[in-house]
Amino acid sequence: MERVESFFQIGVSGNKTGISVYILGLKDKKYLAKTYGKKLGKASVTGYCIRFEALKDLNLDTLGAAIRRGFASSKSV
Repeated sequence: MERVESFFQIGVSGNKTGISVYILGLKDKKYLAKTYGKKLGKASVTGYCIRFEALKDLNLDTLGAAIRRGFASSKSV
């Protein structure tokens, strides 16, 4: 029987400085920053992570687009 590893595609984590959204499965670590970084608002984008202090600081449409892209990437794998 083949063993299948499960791992999350989109993750959300609260921490002392705010909220982190992890979007895994993208082939290019620079994709999020290049594509969505300037459009997100008050957020830092590194590799597969978008960090921000509060939802009010973000362009939620852009965050939604980034998350949808992450889901689309998992379907093509």
